Amino acid sequence: MIRVVASHHEALAEWARYRRTREEAPSLLTFDHHTDTLPAFGRAAADEATRLRMVRAFDFRSESSVAEALALLRHDEQIDLALRGGVVSRSVIVAHADHPGCANERIRVVCDRSWPDLQILLNDPEQFRPLAERVFESAFLRDRLAEAEFVPEAGFIFDLDLDYLLVGRALVPEDGELLRNLLGRAGLVTVSLEAEWVKLLRIDPGVSAESLLATFRELYETIPPAEEMHNKSSKNLKETFFCR
Repeated sequence: MIRVVASHHEALAEWARYRRTREEAPSLLTFDHHTDTLPAFGRAAADEATRLRMVRAFDFRSESSVAEALALLRHDEQIDLALRGGVVSRSVIVAHADHPGCANERIRVVCDRSWPDLQILLNDPEQFRPLAERVFESAFLRDRLAEAEFVPEAGFIFDLDLDYLLVGRALVPEDGELLRNLLGRAGLVTVSLEAEWVKLLRIDPGVSAESLLATFRELYETIPPAEEMHNKSSKNLKETFFCR
């Protein structure tokens, strides 16, 4: 199932609802231009003691508690809270822009080291079109997942911030087998529109959050039932996600 939110931190509400349907916390695989690794409530709390109290007060089982947290969370803080609050068990972030420091040891960030600095990208975006087109190619994804040592379990959360996609071609990979396997194995897919960031970072002038979402929905609708992927052995899963 796909759930769509306007801003990335709002995805926490969908993760929490999904978590309430499961006995154990799922893992989270995020695709994002940025890393979103800041500490929960770091900008809302007056001091560290207050911040820790706010984290302890969060209860994913309560819709009102989640809503109260969202009112205070800022961008880049949702993953730390999801981990500390038991919503997800671990987090892997496939990002373009690396961010120094990480609020939580259970967050693993893997970046394409050839990706340009933001200012270089903004000044000469066309130069980086080949990098932007390959972000969902199977070979690229295998390298990122292998670096993170991540084999997604059945029912994991596939989380996409649309500013990860700077060209429409990214959603039509020449080899999209691994992407399809990931989507088929996910129990929840969250998509964050982040329309202003898409507008700022896009290489294709015609790309918008709405157009990317429409293309992603079309792709998702072609994914077959997930039973076959769910029943694969650990060895076969590693071959699927790590081996060329």
